Amino acid sequence: MTLEISISVNEMEQIKEKIFEKMGLDLSYYKSTFLERRINVRMKLLNVSSGSEYAELLNYEPDEITSLYDSLSINVTKFYRDKYVWKIFESKVIPKLLELKKPSDTLRIWSSGCASGEEPYSLAIMFSEALLSTNCKFRILANDINTKAIQKAQKGIYSHEILKNLEPHLITKYFEKLRNDQFQIDQKIKDLVTFNVGDLITFPTSYLDVVFCRNLLIYYTKDAQDLIFKKFFKVLKESRFLVLGMDESLLSNPIARSFTPIYPREKIYHKTRS
Repeated sequence: MTLEISISVNEMEQIKEKIFEKMGLDLSYYKSTFLERRINVRMKLLNVSSGSEYAELLNYEPDEITSLYDSLSINVTKFYRDKYVWKIFESKVIPKLLELKKPSDTLRIWSSGCASGEEPYSLAIMFSEALLSTNCKFRILANDINTKAIQKAQKGIYSHEILKNLEPHLITKYFEKLRNDQFQIDQKIKDLVTFNVGDLITFPTSYLDVVFCRNLLIYYTKDAQDLIFKKFFKVLKESRFLVLGMDESLLSNPIARSFTPIYPREKIYHKTRS
């Protein structure tokens, strides 16, 4: 196993300052252990031996700033990840959404930290199926900080392994089989999702019915999580829904009293207070 390159507190601050100075990107939101691991990977790829040397390199290698920032994106995902969460959401939460909405409303769902598109496309398929016999319209908003991941999402091409949680009839209905066990998602599903490159904290959105933010918050500091939860509270309409990852919780956050865990095992919350 390759040893980690030690980065001092001062060197880490130098790197953060360079990133902020060159791109206006604030890395202080991320946990230091997570950030150091990602920087270590970049340093080893570039054969850089110290944090100060890496900070200096950022002065004359602007592409490295983009590469580092892209590396902070978490791209481990698949369609209908944690299948039982999706089943509960489809069978229990979507009917509640339909009760709450006005006839003229378009449901707005945000997939934050969408990686290469599996989650927002899963949402588009699930809502398409659930709303098949209704006039209800919906839109999926999706963002990620990784430009390459967003480009992959927009292409919508996936291996069969990534689709394995989908029922076979859904694969037949919503995907075209390509060569080499690859599948491309149908254009009508693509058209339901708007992809953007952007950070979770600064991404502009409002008036939402659902926020999906799964397996992302664990990489942020406590202060950053506080900002994120306040944002979720602000952008969600009254009595709407927040879905977190299996290792994430609102319990220790001051804003927790404004959300009720209606399905605690699945980490599905209901906004209950203005």
